[in-house]
Parts: sequence; structure tokens; C-alpha cells
Amino acid sequence: MNKKGQTLVLFIILIPILLGLAALLVDTSYIVSKNVELKELSRTIITKLYQEDDEQKIIEMFKNNDIPVENLEIDKNSDWLKIKNTYEIESIFGKIIGLNKYKIKVNITGKFENGKIKFE
Repeated sequence: MNKKGQTLVLFIILIPILLGLAALLVDTSYIVSKNVELKELSRTIITKLYQEDDEQKIIEMFKNNDIPVENLEIDKNSDWLKIKNTYEIESIFGKIIGLNKYKIKVNITGKFENGKIKFE
């Protein structure tokens, strides 16, 4: 009995599933990468600019790193600095299943206690 036909059918069925999983992996990696980039930049900004009153410098740092600032919220007090930002990125493979954009957001507060910065 020849089983070459059965193997071919199984292979043809599995190819779209494997390609879909690979596309999901690429999109998920892209989302995680952008989220980590936004969090680390926000922490760096809080660390470097917590003593300055110029919000324009914070906005410029986001723009210099190609992060949109349309939804950027900066809340500053003498004891803490809070950065909240949200933006959307284009999906790479999610368009196949109807996900055109992914939302990336961060909400970090840096509190200044005993000369050190603690993040929440």
C-alpha cells in the first residue's frame, strides 16, 4: 500500500498552520519589543530628568527615539514624576486575521525617596 498521498495531504494541511504560528510569533515579538522600548525609555527619562521642570525635554527625548507623543501625559510633583503614554503600531501579520493595529502603553511613576528613584 502506497502512503505517499497521505503524507502529501498531511503536509499541505500543516503548512498554513505552521505559517500562522510563525506569523503570530513575529507579531508577538514585535509587540513585546516595542513595549519594552517604551518602558525603558520612560524609566531613563525619569532617572535623568526628574529634577528638571522642563516638560519639553521629556517630549524631545520621546521624539528623538521615534515614539509618538500625541497621548503623552506628564505629571510632576516635587516627590514623583509620572509618565503615561499610549500609541498604536501597525500589525505585520495580524492583518490576515483582522488585527490592523496593536496598542502600546506605559504608565510609570518614579518616586524619589532617600536620594534614590523607585519605580511603580
